[in-house]
Amino acid sequence: MPKAPAEAEARPKLFLSCAGDCFVDYLKQELSYFDFCRDPHDADFVVVISEQPNGQGGLRLFVRLLETEEQPGSDRSLRDEVTFPAGTASVERRAALLQTVYRVLYARLLGTNHARAFELGLAGRDGSKLSSLRDPWNYWVLAPEVGGSGEGGSGYHFIELWGALTIRRITSSSKFRLRGSFGQDLNSYVLESGERVSATVGSYGARLLLAKSWRRHFGLGAVTVVRGSEFENLRGHLHAGPLLELNLFPYEENASRQLRLAYQVGPWANWYFEPNQAGLEQELRSYHALSLVVDLNQKWGSAQWLVQWNQFLDDPTQFRLSTGGNLAIRLTRGLAFTVGGQAAWVRDLINLRGREITDLELLLWTAQQPTDFTITGEFGLSYTFGSRHDTIVNPRLERIDVDEE
Repeated sequence: MPKAPAEAEARPKLFLSCAGDCFVDYLKQELSYFDFCRDPHDADFVVVISEQPNGQGGLRLFVRLLETEEQPGSDRSLRDEVTFPAGTASVERRAALLQTVYRVLYARLLGTNHARAFELGLAGRDGSKLSSLRDPWNYWVLAPEVGGSGEGGSGYHFIELWGALTIRRITSSSKFRLRGSFGQDLNSYVLESGERVSATVGSYGARLLLAKSWRRHFGLGAVTVVRGSEFENLRGHLHAGPLLELNLFPYEENASRQLRLAYQVGPWANWYFEPNQAGLEQELRSYHALSLVVDLNQKWGSAQWLVQWNQFLDDPTQFRLSTGGNLAIRLTRGLAFTVGGQAAWVRDLINLRGREITDLELLLWTAQQPTDFTITGEFGLSYTFGSRHDTIVNPRLERIDVDEE
């Protein structure tokens, strides 16, 4: 870890850029040898931290060190990574992340006076780790889940219960992932007359994904989806088919940039609780879908964006165009812009009940109603000025109110 240098010298200035929770206060405290800036334009180096779920249900963090200005004879992008198994405690994750940041900083500062400020060490392995290199599960992982949430008052309550089981086996050459889930919503209101009305709505679902790596830019596979929902009038639903994906960038660069185009095609079958608007109790159709996925994490900010086009092949007028994502941009010194949300142009609600939806069904949220579009979103613009330093952390009197953000 860095310690005070023997001679006085201007400290390198850092800016931390991370899309998720990367223990910012902890890193600033442990890296107080450096000067932290609140804006990347004032920094010598930008530390970019990005995360990605790994095959065993845990988390992989990628750390890249980017230079804000060209330095003769230097690598402008040093990188390292660290992987955590599922259930790793936060204190262990932040310590391992700090060591990863140390490594990229030391690699860049090697040959300068600042390299002397690092105290080096080497992690060892005990006998149990050395004797457990083989995997008796052959990379198979099972993850059961149960949960629930609720909200209530004197005249209403909402209760949601759910459970799931995920089975997966992921290697560099192939992927198997099966997830099944169920849910139950229990809603209740007291009307003005004093009468209490209640309803219970259930749902279930399962998704099987098979994938095979093909060269540096392609993926081949298949998907099968089974689900049901009383709210959506679906006693049962099934769609399945092959998948083909092209990544403009090599897959090994996924931590910093992705531009993927995926296509799927296959049968689409529905079984209904009540006849739909066409008077059908079940139907079999064919569909195809095209998806565009963008994921960038750079020193200017980050962007995650998905666009998908779904369409029934036997009736092209029945389709859905959906998009969603998040964008965070540092426009200039002190000025930042964020925007996020989801939107869909809906023309494929073939499952809607053929009868009118009652007021009680709308109140209790037990039946889906027609819509031509859905949209949710948020945006923000912030400007910060003043001191350029952002190193000191003082946690006193933080989070003393329940609703404090």
